[in-house]
Amino acid sequence: MSKTITITLSDSTYATLLKHAEDSEQPLDAVIEEFIAQHLSVCLARARWQERFEGLLERVYARTSQYPSSEIEADISAAAAEVKEMRRARCCAD
Repeated sequence: MSKTITITLSDSTYATLLKHAEDSEQPLDAVIEEFIAQHLSVCLARARWQERFEGLLERVYARTSQYPSSEIEADISAAAAEVKEMRRARCCAD
């Protein structure tokens, strides 16, 4: 099933989409749908990551006395590195 929507784009955005459609030899509506699907995928992945990160923080805070601060900092640093990698991947995919 599909739905039809009407959107208003700036001239430059429309021109960029049209050029991409021509370069990839795809219909404009297929290009727009692909970009929207990619954006939604990134947003959903970000939301899932945020939920996992918040769960980790809750568990760490609940057991703070059991972990040295260096281990907590390492977990936070690893999570921050993961976010940076996701942003780089998203940036390169666009």
